[in-house]
Amino acid sequence: MSAMMVGPQPSRSRLLAGLASVMLAAMSPSAVRAGERVPEGEIEKSLAGVTLDGIYNNGAFFTETYNEDGSVRYHDIDGADSGQWSVQGGKFCTFYETQQGACFFVERDGTNCFTFFVPDEKGGPDAGPVKDWTSRGWDRRKPSTCPTAPEIQL
Repeated sequence: MSAMMVGPQPSRSRLLAGLASVMLAAMSPSAVRAGERVPEGEIEKSLAGVTLDGIYNNGAFFTETYNEDGSVRYHDIDGADSGQWSVQGGKFCTFYETQQGACFFVERDGTNCFTFFVPDEKGGPDAGPVKDWTSRGWDRRKPSTCPTAPEIQL
């Protein structure tokens, strides 16, 4: 006796097409791979209009909003500041009205974690990032995928 199937079943070609589209999406340039530098063309797309909640490597917390017009608003335990953000030479740059700013290499750690590294000053103008990260931030609207949960840093 054969089993009777209920309802329409997907064809083999539909299943293969669906599998192929999932595989292509995973291999696309926008697919997130942990520890991989964010290309210059993706930095602005990833951060414009986003508020990051973050933590410095010393355990201090911050919040920073990157407005689409290039303005930035920063908050930490010591207060707030405003300024401008931009992408220059493959780095993410923030400069403020009352405190010093800088440019950073950006890496992704999962779908919602940006890890920032200062350039290695010893390597000249074409230097890569220093070994240790400076800060990590995540889009506050989504769960963080940063390697260490912020609660552990308290």
